[in-house]
Amino acid sequence: MKTSRLIQAWRFARLTLHLLTGLLEATVFFPRRNAMGRARAIVRWSSRLCRILGVEVRVHGSPPGLMPHNTILVANHISWLDIFVMNSSTPSRFVAKAEVRDWPVAGWIAHRTGTLFVTRERRHDTVRVNRLISAALTGGDCIAVFPEGSTTEGDDVANFNASLLQPAIEAAAQVIPVALCYYDRDGHRSKAAAYVGEMSLLESLLLLVAEPGLTAELSYCPSLAAGEWNRRELATQAHLHIREVVRRRELIANHPSLLDERAPEISGHPPA
Repeated sequence: MKTSRLIQAWRFARLTLHLLTGLLEATVFFPRRNAMGRARAIVRWSSRLCRILGVEVRVHGSPPGLMPHNTILVANHISWLDIFVMNSSTPSRFVAKAEVRDWPVAGWIAHRTGTLFVTRERRHDTVRVNRLISAALTGGDCIAVFPEGSTTEGDDVANFNASLLQPAIEAAAQVIPVALCYYDRDGHRSKAAAYVGEMSLLESLLLLVAEPGLTAELSYCPSLAAGEWNRRELATQAHLHIREVVRRRELIANHPSLLDERAPEISGHPPA
């Protein structure tokens, strides 16, 4: 069941206004804030965006805090919405595909708030972005990457590309795997947030505003010490952690009687 057209129009109007306030924040106020002020502004703006779209964010595990230094969050990728769901908990500088820079309003906001854009089809561009990631980590920033390289429908986790994790090893950074899952009001896995295939941003927005409500579950897995592995081994470890959570949640969503709670504790060790 979808929301009424009146509610959809109201959500879309609020979303448009919110994007405009974000543009004002990113252009006028953001450059004048200190690091803590910028982090708090990102959390506020992202949290409000989720509320406007009817998305409740539930956090599991141990988030690294508001300003974790020299940290990389490694997450599975389902939607453009992932960025704001994650930013509502731990504000980060995201590595995003270059096309995002060209999105109306949202692309400009992303650019002004420190997003790093990469053209994945160009091998040398990854080298350039890795230099920027290394500098950001050395400067104490928190970086977030989606190593799948593309979005999925969220029922499984695609293989990780290890190239963007090399800076974590060079900076001896803390690497935290993060599992993202979306559910509808009835607790079933939802594909309403999935931004896949040839779907346009407008089509994705229309699907989201038509949903009565979504729950985004954000699961922070145990951190990994980047210095213990090479980048491929590090990518494998992060992938195992995230895939374990996603598959477990998929099983429980389909068979809720397995547990009293749909969101179990995150185990400290992925399966062998």
